[in-house]
Amino acid sequence: MVGKGARNMLTFALPKGRMLQTCLKLLEEMHMPCKKIEKRGRELVIEEEQVRYILVKPMDVPTYVHHGVADVAFAGSDVIWETGASLVEIADTKEGLCRLAIAGPKSLAERFMKHKSSLMGIKIATKYPRITKQYFSYRGIQPEIIPLKGSIELAPILGLSDGILDIVQTGETLRANGLHVLEEVAQVSLRIVANNKSVHEHWDKLSRFIEKTRILKERKHR
Repeated sequence: MVGKGARNMLTFALPKGRMLQTCLKLLEEMHMPCKKIEKRGRELVIEEEQVRYILVKPMDVPTYVHHGVADVAFAGSDVIWETGASLVEIADTKEGLCRLAIAGPKSLAERFMKHKSSLMGIKIATKYPRITKQYFSYRGIQPEIIPLKGSIELAPILGLSDGILDIVQTGETLRANGLHVLEEVAQVSLRIVANNKSVHEHWDKLSRFIEKTRILKERKHR
């Protein structure tokens, strides 16, 4: 239930799933009130003192911030790039470090070593169709993009695609499925972002949070 004073609160969007615990750790380090989140049950909107938290799917976080529903948020740089949302980056937390990469079997690796013309018509399965299109377009290649939501590694194994563009952490899942990293697309980390409207209209609320972010960054660099 959203309280009557919610409009006067700093609204913070948090990604549900595996990164939520990392976000809570960062909030605690910044001395932000967040104890109710752990005990929330099925609630998706939690109010604590002068902060309102909303829990949404990671890919939806930039959209909530971009449209002003949330003032500030934790979001992966991969998600920000994929959505194309216009956001103000407050800080790079250096958490959730991984990379976006092109991966595939050895047969695809051989094509990557040849002239780019050998990659024309390449089929790439991915959860990141926008990033995939931009990355290959920059190289002057038009791929056939196959959007998938999960188990991306299956696509080249079963012949659905030639390769994949996906998040890579240790690379163990790729190796277990006979795939290899062929090219790195971008480094990924958890960012703190805000929207332009909140920065201009609610600077009084955001400035206090930004100061806590600055202190956290200084502590991490000691």
